[in-house]
Order: sequence, then C-alpha cells, then structure tokens
Amino acid sequence: MNEATRSRLLHRLAWACVVLMLLVVAASAWLRLSQPRPTCADWPACGTVIRPLARALEPAAAVTRATDAVRGLHRAAASLALAASLALAWLALGWRPRRLDAGRIALMLVAIALLLAVLGVVTPGSRSRAVLLGNLLGGHLLLALAWRLLRGLKSPPALPAGRTAGVAALLLLCQGALGALAGAGGAVASLHLALACIVLPLLAWIGWHARLHGRALEGGGLLALAAAQGLLGGIAAGLAATGMVSPAVLLAHNLGAATGLALVVGVMPPAARRGFAEA
Repeated sequence: MNEATRSRLLHRLAWACVVLMLLVVAASAWLRLSQPRPTCADWPACGTVIRPLARALEPAAAVTRATDAVRGLHRAAASLALAASLALAWLALGWRPRRLDAGRIALMLVAIALLLAVLGVVTPGSRSRAVLLGNLLGGHLLLALAWRLLRGLKSPPALPAGRTAGVAALLLLCQGALGALAGAGGAVASLHLALACIVLPLLAWIGWHARLHGRALEGGGLLALAAAQGLLGGIAAGLAATGMVSPAVLLAHNLGAATGLALVVGVMPPAARRGFAEA
C-alpha cells in the first residue's frame, strides 16, 4: 500500500469514527433520558411532572418501539466505531512510516470502546449514577478523541493556548458529569449552573483565539456553541423551574457539550493533546 492510499484510508476512517461517535452520543442521550421514571415514563411524549402516577408508569407502545430502534442504532454504531478504530490503529502503526500520534489515539479509542462494552454487558439496564457517568463521559471522550485524530491527520496550525484548552477540556468533563446528575436539583444543579458561568466564556475565549490563529472551523464552532449552550441551558433551567421538560432541548444540550469537548481537544497543541490522550 502506498502512502497516498494509506492517507486517504486514514482520513475516511477517521471521518467515519467521528460520525459514528456522534450517533453513539445522540443515541445514548436518548436512551438515558427515556429510562422509565414516575414523572416521565413515556419520554419524549411526557411534558410535565403533573400527571397521574398510574399513567406515568405505563410507557406508550410507540415510544417503546422507538426506544428499541434507538437501542439497535446505538449498538450498531458502537460496533462499527470499534471496527473503524481497530482499522485506524492497524493503518497507523502497522505500516511505515508509523503515525504514532494517530496510532496512540486509535488505541485509546479501542480501549475506551471495549471498556464501555464490558460495562454494558455487566450492568444491563442499570440506573446507578456510576454507570450513568461512565457511559456519558466515555461517549464524550470517544467523540473528542476521534475528532482529535482526524484534525491531527491534517496537521492544522498550532494554537498557543494549549494549557487553557486542557483546563477547558477537564472543566467540560466535570460540567457534563454535573449536568447528568443535575436532574435531582439541589446543590448539584447549582454547581452545574455556576460552572457554566466559567466554562462558556472560556469556550468563547478559546474560539476567538482559534480564529485568530487560522483555526476557523474550531474557532467558529466554539463561539457558536458557547452562545447556543448558554441559550439551551437557560431554556432547560427555566422549564425545569416550572416542572416542564423539553426532550429536544435536552438532546441538543447534550450533543453541544460533547461537540464542545471535541473542538477544545482538537485545538490542543501536540504535547498537550498527547498528555490528554494518555491520561
């Protein structure tokens, strides 16, 4: 295999990984939100917590079928993403010259995907917070690393804000974890909101600097996401205060958080990205 063919295959597989990871994150969010709860058993049909308990505990048949379809999509996308990651690792490390950075991240993708698969096998249907956070953060990390691998293959210009981007990535992971637990309200929801007041301006600052240093894709994306996440978070909080829930808002907010993490990891300089991938 010549180098041109290898590079084309690496790019196509990296794009496939990014798209498949987006599907996994979206499907996982749907499944997480659709878990039966007394106040919202037939998500996304439910729109308020004010409903008879007996009715709330009887999920609608149409929603059950939709959830089964999404679960099948999630499994298929995750399996294909694992296969693509294995192929990426083989192409990056099995041929000379070796693409060490791409190979390292591909192996990270394989390891995290296998861990999540094992988690799903040993905890089927579990609603524990540990399993919830493992699936959520694992999915977000997979998308971030897949995007980092893709951007690394194209050798974009370095951004002199690696340490700041690394801090933002860690804060985004904490923000995602708090967001998953914020449904119970109380101190967790308040901390989630307080951290958002730090994270969103930081994303906008990184996005602005990315645009100034030739990273228009990540820069524009981060600026747009900072504004969109602030708006979606405000809508979700306002609805929650009145006992309402919007499935579309929650899904969009979750996808925005995962995409923001991916864009931040994508603008890290090589040394910072290696440290993040090895962590």
